[in-house]
Amino acid sequence: MKAERNLPLSLVTMIFGILSVPLAFARHLVSLALVLALLTILLALFGKWLAGKRAYGALGLKRSRIGLLCGMVGAACSVLMWWLWASNILLE
Repeated sequence: MKAERNLPLSLVTMIFGILSVPLAFARHLVSLALVLALLTILLALFGKWLAGKRAYGALGLKRSRIGLLCGMVGAACSVLMWWLWASNILLE
């Protein structure tokens, strides 16, 4: 019985996506959160492209999907927080 192959970089995608959400709410780490979120989205799309060519295990695909969703939330939160800090709404 062969073990299922994990999707490459699926764990990295999930970790970066999860980390982008709390970092979006730290004042000086908003840009890092945006970079992590965009990198997460790119890695998840690359993983979907690879999954279309070969069969990978369900765990790797689930990790990539979770990372993609968290990356989208992290990107939205970081852009929103960046706008709030830039417009001085949070400083009043």
